[in-house]
Amino acid sequence: MKKLWLLIFAVIPFCVIAQQQTEYNRKGDEAMKRLDYSDARLFYGEGVPYCDMYSINQLTTIWIANEQMRTSMHNQMSRCLSCLSVKATEDDVTAVSKLILYYTEGIGTPKSEELASYWADRLEELKNPVPENTGYEKPTRTPMRFFGGYTYSQQAPFGVTVGGVGERFGWYARFKTNMSFQRLDYEFSGESPNREDIFKNLKRKTNAYAATAGLMVKCTSWLYASVGAGYGKRESLYQLSKLNNDLEDIETGWYKKTDSSYDGVSADLDIMLRYGFLYISAGCNMLNFDYIDLNAGIGVFF
Repeated sequence: MKKLWLLIFAVIPFCVIAQQQTEYNRKGDEAMKRLDYSDARLFYGEGVPYCDMYSINQLTTIWIANEQMRTSMHNQMSRCLSCLSVKATEDDVTAVSKLILYYTEGIGTPKSEELASYWADRLEELKNPVPENTGYEKPTRTPMRFFGGYTYSQQAPFGVTVGGVGERFGWYARFKTNMSFQRLDYEFSGESPNREDIFKNLKRKTNAYAATAGLMVKCTSWLYASVGAGYGKRESLYQLSKLNNDLEDIETGWYKKTDSSYDGVSADLDIMLRYGFLYISAGCNMLNFDYIDLNAGIGVFF
């Protein structure tokens, strides 16, 4: 029997406190219905020492809705902020959400974008927890994303680029041509094949192609840079007709002008901008460190 009485006297105070907490929130709700925000603030304020989240939520509502009352509520809201900070350190998601609002709007504290951003990141971590690495599991790696698309340049307008990018680095390969593969008959340098002969210029064209490959670097989630090298050729061609003294055609052929033709190392330098699964690129190509051509491209990530 003695133990029973001890139990009764131990439980009764907590029941009284619970009734008091319910009572002040009930009276606060009644004041809110009457739009008597001053009384509501006083009643809800009784719950702040207990860090009553319902009371804190209602006081926050009054602060936001009644700008003229904010001066008198400053100390009260500072105590609410303290309660929320304690609960947030215990990973209370509701308290963390409130802290973001408090620091964004300056409720009971000066506005702080830095702290609002910190608690926003913390809220994201709580909602999407990262699985702990026990030491027996391999760390998760970002899968490589492959891409491919069309590449254009003035000298070689028909091109294709393919590649792949992982978490930070990747690769690419490119081939481009102007679809001209004219066979050569002769070569010359200077103004004409032979200054002593008479020639008539009929046509002019260029044989151009390049094959390159290299490294890609992921600078940000939407910006990439690439550099690479390979082999390329650009032949400047003239179709000339050799004339006799009577200016009659006696021989026609394709001549390569060697002093404006290049072949050898082809080097690329490009940047790529990604938007969703689409990308565009721009850059330049240097052939044998003598001739520079501009690149542009468009394509998709798979």
